[in-house]
Amino acid sequence: MLKYMSILTLFGLIACGSLSRTPRVAGQPTLVDSVWVFSQSRPEGFTIDIRSWQEPKQGISVAYAETQNRHDREDLEYVISHAKAHEGYIGGWLNSEDGLYYFDSVRIFPENSIAQATEFGRLNGQDAVYVLSKGKEIRLMDEPQDVSPNTLIIMYDPEVGKEPLLAAVKEYGADLMYDYSIIPGIAIKIPDGKDIHDAIAFFKKVKGVTSVERDHIYHPIDPVKPKLEIM
Repeated sequence: MLKYMSILTLFGLIACGSLSRTPRVAGQPTLVDSVWVFSQSRPEGFTIDIRSWQEPKQGISVAYAETQNRHDREDLEYVISHAKAHEGYIGGWLNSEDGLYYFDSVRIFPENSIAQATEFGRLNGQDAVYVLSKGKEIRLMDEPQDVSPNTLIIMYDPEVGKEPLLAAVKEYGADLMYDYSIIPGIAIKIPDGKDIHDAIAFFKKVKGVTSVERDHIYHPIDPVKPKLEIM
């Protein structure tokens, strides 16, 4: 296993700064070589933008179904080709159970777009999506739910905090269902008899709220009571 080094250092050593744009020539490594070598220094996993050779620090990473179960260098070539044709991001991790490194072309959603990210994960047959800023997964249930007629997922600005939002939940008479710990967001159930669209409009005006979405996918596995951490 290679000793850890920064991406830029590793890239400079093996690619001289032009690898992603230069076809293979004698003695010069390809982009596949670079990603392969880098992956060996990151058994815990990585997500990288192959266009800029930077690791994104924010967002929700979701893998494409087309690149599932890709392990060797030939597979990695396909993953890179797919990433180039899409968002340009690659993720990978070492599975300790089978000893194989898994590579995926991934799409990154804003962290206030959990509903879209989990829906994309479901459509691509994923078991989980990954929150980059927290280094944690949100596990997905096996079976999706229909669009909820009375549940909203609301994201807020962590600099503002959730206090104004929680006060608005109480004012509206809604029930707090989940208080997520790995993302700045909550899930609420609006009162019977109130229109979901009116509720969306109401909560969008609350100080610090960044998005209000209908819960039309599924919740993380093992939901817990509000204010307890969801792993």
